[in-house]
Amino acid sequence: MGSKGQRLETRELETPAGLEKSAGGVDERSPQQLTHRKISMTKQQALSAREQEVVDHLLTGKSNKLIASALGISDRTVEFHLKNIFAKRQVASRTELILKLGTSTVAGREEITENRASRSWATLLREAVSMIGKELRMENFMKASEEANPETFFGAIRACFAKYAEFNGRATRPEFWWFALFIALGASALAYISEALGSVFLIVTLLPLLAAGARRLHDTSRSGWWQLFLLVPIAGIVIVGSLWALPPENAGSE
Repeated sequence: MGSKGQRLETRELETPAGLEKSAGGVDERSPQQLTHRKISMTKQQALSAREQEVVDHLLTGKSNKLIASALGISDRTVEFHLKNIFAKRQVASRTELILKLGTSTVAGREEITENRASRSWATLLREAVSMIGKELRMENFMKASEEANPETFFGAIRACFAKYAEFNGRATRPEFWWFALFIALGASALAYISEALGSVFLIVTLLPLLAAGARRLHDTSRSGWWQLFLLVPIAGIVIVGSLWALPPENAGSE
């Protein structure tokens, strides 16, 4: 009994080889033993080929069913592999696994999509601004050319509609009479289709016509108030029409 007790005490006091620790609690195992332990731990945490495939599909944002379909295995097998992966990576959910392994490729794809969308919106905005600028420059060029020489039919129409409420300034004879011809032709054509359409057209074009007439009178050095004679039946049209037909006078006030 004495020898057995001594053996038990000796075993309790003995420390296994390579596990001696100093008084400070520092592990005094040999470098070979530490390296062997690290390799064994790495082997325990390393994923198998199938588990790595599951992780790869998981990081692409696929569900268990999609992963099973892609790998040709059942859903339960996928769940089994996921449990092993969770245990090896010491996580409790798919989200923790993704965060631990790194940013998911789904997030990367979303960022790429958002960047592409922002770039596409910026490109569209720049293109829209560029197109608007070109149109404005073209419109200004057309306005300048038409104001310099409003002798054409469409140029006179555009100029008169652009100055639909401008009673000051001057209007040449071609500008006014081309616009008057346009109103006469348009009213006649619409009246042939419907009298109501012809009346609406005349009402819409009345203000631009009066403004153009006032500018035409200014071009002859007369006041635009002469158009009040249009209220006089027949004679008023003859009087104002003859004034509209007069040549321009450079010297004169508006």
